Amino acid sequence: MLIKPYIKRSDMISCMLCKDAPCSNSCPVMDPAKALQEIWFDNQDVAALKLPDKNMCETCEALCEDACVNSGRVSIKHLMNVLYEKVRQNAEIDFPEDEEKLQCNLCGVPLENPFLLSSSVVASTYDMCARAFEAGWAGACFKTICTLDIHEASPRFSAIKGDNGSLIGFKNIEQLSDHSIVENMEIIRRLKKDYPGKVIFVSIMGQNEEEWETLSKLCEENGADVVELNFSCPNMQEEGLGSDIGQVPELFERFTKAAKRSVSIPVLAKLKL
Repeated sequence: MLIKPYIKRSDMISCMLCKDAPCSNSCPVMDPAKALQEIWFDNQDVAALKLPDKNMCETCEALCEDACVNSGRVSIKHLMNVLYEKVRQNAEIDFPEDEEKLQCNLCGVPLENPFLLSSSVVASTYDMCARAFEAGWAGACFKTICTLDIHEASPRFSAIKGDNGSLIGFKNIEQLSDHSIVENMEIIRRLKKDYPGKVIFVSIMGQNEEEWETLSKLCEENGADVVELNFSCPNMQEEGLGSDIGQVPELFERFTKAAKRSVSIPVLAKLKL
């Protein structure tokens, strides 16, 4: 960690953190957008160490700044020079020479590292998971799949009340995947085809034994490596769903058995503490 922050987030406050960024598309020697992203998330030392060995920014014409959607407002060339001249000289981090040390396994399923996207809004589409895989994440637990007809209107919030009933805050409400089962299975197949070395966990939620069994089987048939049983969702607790199941041992046992009945891949039961 750098003791002195040579670059502050405020130095690039006008940066839009673009996907497929024009600044990087205009630069033939490096990826300034990636470096700017690292700076934004307080990883300027990592950004500096990932730059090419030779500083080509020092004498370039700053085509990246001309291409920027906020042209003239983000001093990309200056920031890259600071990374080279100050941050890189004082960085106190080294990249591991042997990343294989991060390898592990979960229930016998090998992982290249212990970092997985959780079953949440960040793992609900092909593009989200694919971008995470390309960034080095070992796998993802896909957003909970179900047979319910979900019409999610995000963002939504639920009130948090204190002991006396007064309003003290809000929490975000996410329900289940708003894609159909067919759409979700197609996404899982694509992810497994395009990223065969990544681990695909799929979270599911059924309304009865038949659905828990059927959903588990579909996930395995379409490429899932692990099935996660959502017995923990606090926002789907009506009619024996979500966290209601995790609080009733008999239901927990019955639905876990149903899910395991027709699959050979690991089945994990997610409970709410």
